[in-house]
Amino acid sequence: MSYMELFKIVSRPWASIKEIRQIAQCGRDTAIKIRNEIETQIKNSGYNLPNGKTIIVPMQSVLDYLHLDLNYITEMALNEKKLNLENNYRIVNNANLSKQENKAMGI
Repeated sequence: MSYMELFKIVSRPWASIKEIRQIAQCGRDTAIKIRNEIETQIKNSGYNLPNGKTIIVPMQSVLDYLHLDLNYITEMALNEKKLNLENNYRIVNNANLSKQENKAMGI
């Protein structure tokens, strides 16, 4: 998973099992275990979570649980985006040069 993909996921305020699986690169059972542990920690601290069909936990809690640094992920995603833009710029310029060379050669 690229940092851009990871950044899109961790930018959400809430995490379900699906997001936990993607972030932690784990299976469903492990994601449920992580979610349940986070849920227990939150309830033990005196807070409640939204009730609904899908159990969700705060994304910040997931990042803390997995010891992930949001600032680092953000910085790496920006670097990745910058590199992609530079590569695309080079590809476009090289394509334009090739077209110009072909015209000059009469092709």
